[in-house]
Amino acid sequence: MKEEYRIPLTAMVGGVAALVLRIWNLRTGFEAGTGLPVSGSPSFPALLVLLALVLLALWVQARRLSDHGNPRFPFRADGPALRVLPVAGAFLLTLSGAADVFEGLSGLNLRALLSGAPSYGYAYPGLIAGESVGMSAGVQCASGCLTLLSAWAVFACVQACAGHALPFRALVLVPAVSMAFRLVTVYRIDSVNPVLEDYAPALVALLFHVLGFYVFSAFLFDSGDLRQFAVSAGGAVTLALCVLTDESDYISAPLMFCGSAAALAGFLMLALQAPRS
Repeated sequence: MKEEYRIPLTAMVGGVAALVLRIWNLRTGFEAGTGLPVSGSPSFPALLVLLALVLLALWVQARRLSDHGNPRFPFRADGPALRVLPVAGAFLLTLSGAADVFEGLSGLNLRALLSGAPSYGYAYPGLIAGESVGMSAGVQCASGCLTLLSAWAVFACVQACAGHALPFRALVLVPAVSMAFRLVTVYRIDSVNPVLEDYAPALVALLFHVLGFYVFSAFLFDSGDLRQFAVSAGGAVTLALCVLTDESDYISAPLMFCGSAAALAGFLMLALQAPRS
Protein backbone atom coordinates (compact mmCIF):
# COMPACT_ATOMS: atom_id res chain seq x y z
CA MET A 1 0.00 0.00 0.00
CA LYS A 2 1.23 3.48 -0.82
CA GLU A 3 2.69 5.44 2.06
CA GLU A 4 0.26 8.35 1.69
CA TYR A 5 -2.69 6.03 2.31
CA ARG A 6 -1.38 3.56 4.89
CA ILE A 7 -1.31 5.81 7.97
CA PRO A 8 -4.61 7.65 7.25
CA LEU A 9 -6.30 4.30 6.54
CA THR A 10 -5.04 2.92 9.85
CA ALA A 11 -6.50 5.95 11.61
CA MET A 12 -9.86 5.62 9.84
CA VAL A 13 -10.22 1.88 10.38
CA GLY A 14 -9.23 2.31 14.02
CA GLY A 15 -11.73 5.14 14.33
CA VAL A 16 -14.59 3.02 12.96
CA ALA A 17 -13.70 0.22 15.39
CA ALA A 18 -13.53 2.74 18.24
CA LEU A 19 -16.94 4.11 17.21
CA VAL A 20 -18.44 0.62 17.47
CA LEU A 21 -16.98 0.15 20.95
CA ARG A 22 -18.11 3.63 22.00
CA ILE A 23 -21.68 2.84 20.91
CA TRP A 24 -21.48 -0.37 22.95
CA ASN A 25 -20.14 1.63 25.89
CA LEU A 26 -22.89 4.25 25.70
CA ARG A 27 -25.63 1.62 25.49
CA THR A 28 -24.44 -0.81 28.15
CA GLY A 29 -21.83 0.98 30.26
CA PHE A 30 -24.12 3.43 32.09
CA GLU A 31 -27.10 2.95 34.38
CA ALA A 32 -30.34 4.07 32.78
CA GLY A 33 -31.67 5.84 35.84
CA THR A 34 -28.62 7.63 37.22
CA GLY A 35 -26.23 7.78 34.27
CA LEU A 36 -23.44 6.41 36.47
CA PRO A 37 -21.00 3.83 35.06
CA VAL A 38 -22.02 0.19 35.43
CA SER A 39 -19.56 -1.47 37.78
CA GLY A 40 -17.50 -4.12 36.04
CA SER A 41 -18.64 -3.24 32.52
CA PRO A 42 -15.89 -4.14 30.05
CA SER A 43 -16.98 -1.68 27.37
CA PHE A 44 -14.95 1.37 28.42
CA PRO A 45 -11.71 -0.54 29.22
CA ALA A 46 -12.05 -2.26 25.83
CA LEU A 47 -12.34 1.16 24.17
CA LEU A 48 -9.25 2.43 25.99
CA VAL A 49 -7.23 -0.64 24.95
CA LEU A 50 -8.29 -0.25 21.32
CA LEU A 51 -7.40 3.45 21.26
CA ALA A 52 -4.02 2.71 22.81
CA LEU A 53 -3.33 0.04 20.17
CA VAL A 54 -4.35 2.35 17.31
CA LEU A 55 -2.12 5.15 18.61
CA LEU A 56 0.75 2.66 19.02
CA ALA A 57 0.23 1.45 15.45
CA LEU A 58 0.28 5.04 14.19
CA TRP A 59 3.48 5.73 16.14
CA VAL A 60 5.18 2.60 14.77
CA GLN A 61 4.20 3.46 11.21
CA ALA A 62 5.31 7.05 11.68
CA ARG A 63 8.72 5.88 12.92
CA ARG A 64 9.13 3.90 9.70
CA LEU A 65 8.90 7.04 7.58
CA SER A 66 12.19 7.62 5.84
CA ASP A 67 14.71 10.09 7.20
CA HIS A 68 14.90 12.04 3.96
CA GLY A 69 13.69 15.26 5.56
CA ASN A 70 10.26 16.80 5.91
CA PRO A 71 8.06 18.27 3.19
CA ARG A 72 7.86 22.03 2.87
CA PHE A 73 4.58 23.85 2.70
CA PRO A 74 2.78 24.23 0.36
CA PHE A 75 2.62 20.49 -0.25
CA ARG A 76 3.09 19.99 -3.99
CA ALA A 77 1.31 16.67 -4.47
CA ASP A 78 0.41 15.40 -7.93
CA GLY A 79 -3.21 15.80 -8.97
CA PRO A 80 -6.18 17.40 -7.23
CA ALA A 81 -7.68 14.20 -5.79
CA LEU A 82 -5.90 14.46 -2.43
CA ARG A 83 -7.22 18.01 -2.00
CA VAL A 84 -10.83 16.82 -1.92
CA LEU A 85 -10.71 15.86 1.77
CA PRO A 86 -9.50 19.23 3.15
CA VAL A 87 -11.98 21.07 0.91
CA ALA A 88 -14.77 18.91 2.33
CA GLY A 89 -13.36 19.61 5.79
CA ALA A 90 -13.52 23.36 5.18
CA PHE A 91 -17.15 23.00 4.07
CA LEU A 92 -18.12 21.04 7.20
CA LEU A 93 -16.30 23.53 9.43
CA THR A 94 -18.27 26.32 7.75
CA LEU A 95 -21.53 24.53 8.56
CA SER A 96 -20.38 23.97 12.16
CA GLY A 97 -19.42 27.60 12.67
CA ALA A 98 -22.60 28.88 11.06
CA ALA A 99 -24.69 26.63 13.30
CA ASP A 100 -22.99 27.97 16.44
CA VAL A 101 -23.42 31.60 15.36
CA PHE A 102 -27.08 31.01 14.50
CA GLU A 103 -27.82 29.27 17.79
CA GLY A 104 -25.93 31.88 19.78
CA LEU A 105 -27.82 34.77 18.16
CA SER A 106 -31.26 33.16 18.05
CA GLY A 107 -31.24 31.08 21.25
CA LEU A 108 -32.62 28.13 19.27
CA ASN A 109 -31.36 24.57 19.49
CA LEU A 110 -30.93 23.36 15.92
CA ARG A 111 -30.67 19.70 16.92
CA ALA A 112 -34.02 19.86 18.70
CA LEU A 113 -35.51 21.98 15.91
CA LEU A 114 -34.50 19.53 13.19
CA SER A 115 -35.75 16.56 15.21
CA GLY A 116 -39.18 18.15 15.59
CA ALA A 117 -39.06 18.45 19.39
CA PRO A 118 -41.88 20.53 20.91
CA SER A 119 -39.40 22.81 22.70
CA TYR A 120 -36.17 23.91 21.05
CA GLY A 121 -34.96 26.89 23.01
CA TYR A 122 -31.80 27.12 25.10
CA ALA A 123 -31.71 28.10 28.75
CA TYR A 124 -28.77 30.52 29.06
CA PRO A 125 -26.62 30.18 31.17
CA GLY A 126 -25.83 28.70 34.57
CA LEU A 127 -26.34 25.52 36.51
CA ILE A 128 -29.47 23.43 36.88
CA ALA A 129 -29.49 20.67 39.46
CA GLY A 130 -25.71 20.86 39.62
CA GLU A 131 -25.21 20.39 35.87
CA SER A 132 -24.07 22.96 33.34
CA VAL A 133 -26.66 23.72 30.69
CA GLY A 134 -24.11 24.73 28.10
CA MET A 135 -22.32 27.65 26.54
CA SER A 136 -23.58 31.18 26.95
CA ALA A 137 -24.80 32.90 23.81
CA GLY A 138 -21.68 35.07 23.58
CA VAL A 139 -19.28 32.17 24.02
CA GLN A 140 -21.14 30.11 21.43
CA CYS A 141 -21.01 32.99 18.92
CA ALA A 142 -17.29 33.41 19.58
CA SER A 143 -16.72 29.68 19.08
CA GLY A 144 -18.71 29.79 15.86
CA CYS A 145 -16.74 32.76 14.52
CA LEU A 146 -13.45 31.01 15.28
CA THR A 147 -14.69 27.89 13.50
CA LEU A 148 -15.64 29.97 10.45
CA LEU A 149 -12.15 31.50 10.46
CA SER A 150 -10.74 27.97 10.71
CA ALA A 151 -12.70 26.97 7.62
CA TRP A 152 -11.22 29.94 5.76
CA ALA A 153 -7.73 29.00 6.95
CA VAL A 154 -8.14 25.38 5.81
CA PHE A 155 -9.44 26.44 2.40
CA ALA A 156 -6.64 29.00 2.01
CA CYS A 157 -4.08 26.27 2.75
CA VAL A 158 -5.71 24.03 0.13
CA GLN A 159 -5.48 26.86 -2.39
CA ALA A 160 -1.82 27.33 -1.46
CA CYS A 161 -1.19 23.66 -2.21
CA ALA A 162 -2.82 24.25 -5.60
CA GLY A 163 -0.42 27.08 -6.39
CA HIS A 164 -2.21 30.16 -5.03
CA ALA A 165 -0.69 32.59 -2.56
CA LEU A 166 -1.54 32.28 1.13
CA PRO A 167 -2.92 35.61 2.48
CA PHE A 168 -0.62 35.51 5.52
CA ARG A 169 1.16 32.69 7.33
CA ALA A 170 -0.35 33.41 10.75
CA LEU A 171 -3.74 32.40 9.34
CA VAL A 172 -2.74 28.76 9.74
CA LEU A 173 -2.68 29.18 13.53
CA VAL A 174 -6.42 29.93 13.64
CA PRO A 175 -7.65 26.28 13.61
CA ALA A 176 -5.41 25.37 16.57
CA VAL A 177 -6.61 28.44 18.50
CA SER A 178 -10.23 27.64 17.64
CA MET A 179 -9.89 24.03 18.84
CA ALA A 180 -8.16 25.17 22.02
CA PHE A 181 -10.98 27.64 22.70
CA ARG A 182 -13.51 24.86 22.17
CA LEU A 183 -11.53 22.53 24.43
CA VAL A 184 -11.51 25.04 27.31
CA THR A 185 -15.20 25.80 26.82
CA VAL A 186 -16.26 22.16 26.75
CA TYR A 187 -14.12 21.36 29.78
CA ARG A 188 -15.72 24.18 31.78
CA ILE A 189 -19.14 22.82 30.88
CA ASP A 190 -18.37 19.17 31.61
CA SER A 191 -16.06 19.54 34.61
CA VAL A 192 -19.04 19.43 36.98
CA ASN A 193 -19.97 16.02 35.57
CA PRO A 194 -18.77 13.32 38.01
CA VAL A 195 -18.84 10.64 35.29
CA LEU A 196 -15.45 10.91 33.60
CA GLU A 197 -16.26 8.19 31.09
CA ASP A 198 -19.10 10.34 29.78
CA TYR A 199 -17.07 13.31 28.55
CA ALA A 200 -13.38 12.34 28.61
CA PRO A 201 -13.26 10.89 25.05
CA ALA A 202 -14.54 14.16 23.55
CA LEU A 203 -11.99 16.19 25.51
CA VAL A 204 -9.13 13.94 24.40
CA ALA A 205 -10.41 14.17 20.82
CA LEU A 206 -10.32 17.97 21.00
CA LEU A 207 -6.82 17.83 22.46
CA PHE A 208 -5.59 15.77 19.52
CA HIS A 209 -7.20 18.20 17.08
CA VAL A 210 -5.41 21.07 18.79
CA LEU A 211 -2.12 19.16 18.50
CA GLY A 212 -2.81 18.16 14.91
CA PHE A 213 -3.36 21.71 13.69
CA TYR A 214 -0.52 23.03 15.84
CA VAL A 215 1.96 20.56 14.35
CA PHE A 216 0.57 21.28 10.87
CA SER A 217 1.12 25.01 11.34
CA ALA A 218 4.83 24.37 11.90
CA PHE A 219 5.23 23.39 8.24
CA LEU A 220 4.46 26.97 7.20
CA PHE A 221 7.39 28.16 9.32
CA ASP A 222 9.82 25.57 7.91
CA SER A 223 9.92 23.58 11.16
CA GLY A 224 7.38 20.85 10.49
CA ASP A 225 7.92 17.27 11.62
CA LEU A 226 6.21 14.68 9.43
CA ARG A 227 6.37 11.95 12.06
CA GLN A 228 4.75 14.11 14.72
CA PHE A 229 2.11 15.23 12.24
CA ALA A 230 1.33 11.63 11.27
CA VAL A 231 0.68 10.63 14.89
CA SER A 232 -1.24 13.75 15.93
CA ALA A 233 -3.38 13.96 12.78
CA GLY A 234 -3.99 10.21 12.73
CA GLY A 235 -5.00 10.25 16.39
CA ALA A 236 -7.32 13.19 15.74
CA VAL A 237 -9.06 11.26 12.94
CA THR A 238 -9.46 8.14 15.11
CA LEU A 239 -10.88 10.02 18.09
CA ALA A 240 -13.16 12.18 15.94
CA LEU A 241 -14.82 9.05 14.59
CA CYS A 242 -14.93 7.55 18.09
CA VAL A 243 -17.01 10.38 19.60
CA LEU A 244 -19.42 10.97 16.71
CA THR A 245 -22.33 9.38 18.58
CA ASP A 246 -21.62 11.06 21.93
CA GLU A 247 -24.62 13.02 23.15
CA SER A 248 -24.29 16.76 22.62
CA ASP A 249 -26.75 19.63 22.69
CA TYR A 250 -24.89 21.23 19.81
CA ILE A 251 -25.26 20.08 16.21
CA SER A 252 -22.01 21.91 15.55
CA ALA A 253 -19.98 19.32 17.51
CA PRO A 254 -20.16 16.35 15.07
CA LEU A 255 -19.83 18.74 12.11
CA MET A 256 -16.71 20.25 13.66
CA PHE A 257 -15.13 16.87 14.41
CA CYS A 258 -15.86 15.55 10.91
CA GLY A 259 -14.62 18.73 9.25
CA SER A 260 -11.46 18.92 11.31
CA ALA A 261 -10.72 15.21 10.81
CA ALA A 262 -11.23 15.49 7.04
CA ALA A 263 -8.92 18.52 6.85
CA LEU A 264 -6.16 16.88 8.89
CA ALA A 265 -6.42 13.59 7.00
CA GLY A 266 -6.23 15.42 3.69
CA PHE A 267 -3.23 17.51 4.67
CA LEU A 268 -1.53 14.41 6.05
CA MET A 269 -1.92 12.57 2.75
CA LEU A 270 -0.65 15.61 0.87
CA ALA A 271 2.35 15.85 3.21
CA LEU A 272 3.15 12.15 2.81
CA GLN A 273 3.10 12.40 -0.97
CA ALA A 274 4.91 15.74 -1.28
CA PRO A 275 8.65 15.84 -2.04
CA ARG A 276 10.85 16.08 1.04
CA SER A 277 13.71 18.45 1.53
